[in-house]
Amino acid sequence: MKPTRLFLIIFLVFTCNIHAKYIKAVLYMKDGAIKKGLAEKVVSTDSNVKFKADKEAKKEKISSSEIKKIEYIDFDNVKYTAERLYATTENILNGKFSRSAQKKWFYIIYDKNAKIGYITEPGSNRPNAGGTSRVITYGSNSYFFGKKNSEELFFGYTKSAGSDLAIGTDSLIRKMSKEAFLDCEEILTAVEKTNFKVNTVIDQLEIIFDQNKCK
Repeated sequence: MKPTRLFLIIFLVFTCNIHAKYIKAVLYMKDGAIKKGLAEKVVSTDSNVKFKADKEAKKEKISSSEIKKIEYIDFDNVKYTAERLYATTENILNGKFSRSAQKKWFYIIYDKNAKIGYITEPGSNRPNAGGTSRVITYGSNSYFFGKKNSEELFFGYTKSAGSDLAIGTDSLIRKMSKEAFLDCEEILTAVEKTNFKVNTVIDQLEIIFDQNKCK
């Protein structure tokens, strides 16, 4: 199984309970300091990271603005990274692009010649207004991509954890690529030649980025 697929499975499992437990983590601070200990998994809008130096230590709340990235080591020894970046999306009504006012936490699944990250939106299971039944919503992952050393990633598509439904993919990826890789002709040409499919789009993007380095 490819590492990308493994990461997707892991995070779908944690979609509904992403803050459940402290796990091993290394915090890379903007001032160059490194903090090793335990931390809770972050979600995109977290303004603070909950951290402990060890199991017995007192819990700290560290401002996300002070952290460059977090490297997690999960209970089954799987390593992955969360990084704070701006998210650029398109307004579906007027077609204009806008960048998030604040940086968001992305989980990075590709970081070689370009970067691919995603934001997880947890699902929910709650009673309806009358209390006669329950309303279940599935979580989703929204995938973004961009230049390796850029501080922003561009929206590609959103996929629900409960179905094959996806918002975006082929046409949107082409459009966003023109913004993300404006001066990378080789990548843009490869994107234009690719017919992106929901179940293989991440692998397709990885192949493009592996084979075409943005100068």
